[in-house]
Amino acid sequence: MRIQIRRIRIIALIAVVAVVILVISGTGIGNQLAAALMVPLRPVAGWLTGGTMAAETAIQGGTSEQSERIRELEASLASLQTEIVRLREIEQDYYRLSDLLDYATGHDDQELVTADVIARDTSGYLRWLIINQGARAGIQVGDPVISASGLVGRVEDVAASAAWVRLVNDQSSAINGWLQEARAEGTVVGQLWGGLRMEYIPQDAQVETGDLVLTSGLGGNFPANILIGQVTSVRQQEAELFQQAEVRPVVDFDHLDLVSVIISFQPVDISIFNERLEEPEPEGP
Repeated sequence: MRIQIRRIRIIALIAVVAVVILVISGTGIGNQLAAALMVPLRPVAGWLTGGTMAAETAIQGGTSEQSERIRELEASLASLQTEIVRLREIEQDYYRLSDLLDYATGHDDQELVTADVIARDTSGYLRWLIINQGARAGIQVGDPVISASGLVGRVEDVAASAAWVRLVNDQSSAINGWLQEARAEGTVVGQLWGGLRMEYIPQDAQVETGDLVLTSGLGGNFPANILIGQVTSVRQQEAELFQQAEVRPVVDFDHLDLVSVIISFQPVDISIFNERLEEPEPEGP
């Protein structure tokens, strides 16, 4: 405390001397007098200047250390955020694989190959995706492709380590399906705008909004009871032979990144019966 009081007194003395110098600076002897007064004050001024510079150096040093520490903490935070994102992706993959495993467990007669989606086009005239598994994994043209949500589409072309898949909502896609509640069959076709429509539904079927649409298995191209979508609206006119239903797909094709190909399911070849069906009826006596 005494040291601080002494410093204050010295600073006050210097201030008084500075004022006196300014007052007499207008006279001819101002410069000589100022020089004479500054001689005994030079040690004090040097002491004050040195203290100020030391304080500034200490402050700058502390600021530099704090800045370095802040940079280290920011780098650690960025690393932790990256790790959190990676762990979340692993968690999502775990849940998706668990759902696909549940499907495989419930269908012992089918063999699945899991693949990543490496390219897609879900907005153009053709709707397709490319996966990173192909003929080497046993995938063939015509194999059904599913996700944890439901039916994705069908393999249309195969390379050694990749496959081209036509999505179920492509306008060239047509799948035999059935309505779970109405117990009626029909054909699910893709639409130009990316939706689905179920056609050739019998007029007497009681189709309701919310009814689930699944694969029927007829024709042997798909296993039965794979979820396709849900009815959003029904179009029925008495003058027509069949009614139609708009169907919302259960698969989010824009965010699809993991699928499974059913490779053990082979389409049933019914062409051997064509000759039998085309035989002319026997003529009567």
